[in-house]
Amino acid sequence: MRLEGKIALITGGNRGIGEAMVRLFSAEGAKVVLTGRRAEMGDGVAAQLRAQGRDVTFVRGDVSEEGSVADLVAGVLDRHGRLDVVVNNAGIAPASPVETMDVAVWDDLMAVNVRGMFLTCKHAIPALRETRGCIINLGSTFGVVGAAGSAAYAVTKAAAINFSKSLAVELAPDGIRVNAICPGGTDTEFLHEWFDSTGDATGTEQWLIGQHPLGRLGTPVEQAQAALFLASEDASFITGHALLVDGGYTAQ
Repeated sequence: MRLEGKIALITGGNRGIGEAMVRLFSAEGAKVVLTGRRAEMGDGVAAQLRAQGRDVTFVRGDVSEEGSVADLVAGVLDRHGRLDVVVNNAGIAPASPVETMDVAVWDDLMAVNVRGMFLTCKHAIPALRETRGCIINLGSTFGVVGAAGSAAYAVTKAAAINFSKSLAVELAPDGIRVNAICPGGTDTEFLHEWFDSTGDATGTEQWLIGQHPLGRLGTPVEQAQAALFLASEDASFITGHALLVDGGYTAQ
């Protein structure tokens, strides 16, 4: 029960890594609010966990819209009276060579992956200051190494890493910790959508597995466990860090 009594907000918590975090954080005692654009998925996750006696609420929202984010944070505070943990997990990952990428696709990536992270932090900071809480942003191995065919996505994840480091320094006087986790290839629907977007799903999957010295993709639960560590008091002296959970991908 490492998060007992804590209130956690997880964006993009209706599937994949985000859903695994919702399940693990609530199992560890947190009251969790998850948000996402797909209401049916989010409602389903929340209803299943409430049936198990956990305090989990889904709020439909779009992190790229400031009004939606402001309402989301205000709703968490109205419901729970405090906020301890924020996980910026919401993201999209369309693949395209830079030369042929549509500007609208680029803008959508920046809006969801970067502006959404910024807006959620902006509106959550006052509440986190009261609890000396923490923020966890989702980076990626592609924020550390090059990613041919996914340069736009990689830019957003490099942004997440540096944003985490910069915000950690900015908020350290308030006792707010800010870290990032950087997953390697993780077996989720999100990843398989990225495989499909490359035009060679099977070939891309085999290539990605081959980049991991451990010889496999990670699991959502493995990523959630890393996030749990950073959210817990076990990581009380860790801030400004980007934790690579990548099966050795970036060690080569």
